[in-house]
Amino acid sequence: MPTLRDIGIDMVSNSPFGIAGPRGMEVGIVKLLRDAFKKGLGEPSYAAAMASLDQELFYLNSEDYRKFALQQIEEAKRFIGELGLKQQE
Repeated sequence: MPTLRDIGIDMVSNSPFGIAGPRGMEVGIVKLLRDAFKKGLGEPSYAAAMASLDQELFYLNSEDYRKFALQQIEEAKRFIGELGLKQQE
């Protein structure tokens, strides 16, 4: 599949992803998972895989990622509205 750059559009868009658990998850489990994933992000093989996909290394803690995700949803809604698209019924 061609990238935006491949088809002549000078735009870079990353593909952030996150891991979420249920509301009220035990603090100890949240810490265990956060620490494990943060450690994995520091692995050279992860950095190499991300570089091969032209993706930035990107880490946010739980609260910052929550804010980021909510912001992305609002931006997507605005963009969809600007394009005049609507939900199919």
